[in-house]
Amino acid sequence: MKTIIIKVPEDLDVRLAKWDKRLGVSKSELAREALKQNLEENDSNTLNEEPSAYDLLKDDLGCFESGVGDLSTNPTHMNGFGK
Repeated sequence: MKTIIIKVPEDLDVRLAKWDKRLGVSKSELAREALKQNLEENDSNTLNEEPSAYDLLKDDLGCFESGVGDLSTNPTHMNGFGK
């Protein structure tokens, strides 16, 4: 097993100490389980999905000015479309 060192805020350390006494396991074991659970949830939610078209283009959406304010609602803009 690899060793990593992390720093935690005082309040989190106090909470870990309460749980390790209550469950009879070490703080390290609690931290490992919490990290494992968090990574598994995030892996299944994000890493296995392909990015959507929105994700790929979101920085560019809305950055162009068409000059026509009613392009999507005015049927006169469709005259001759498809011919």
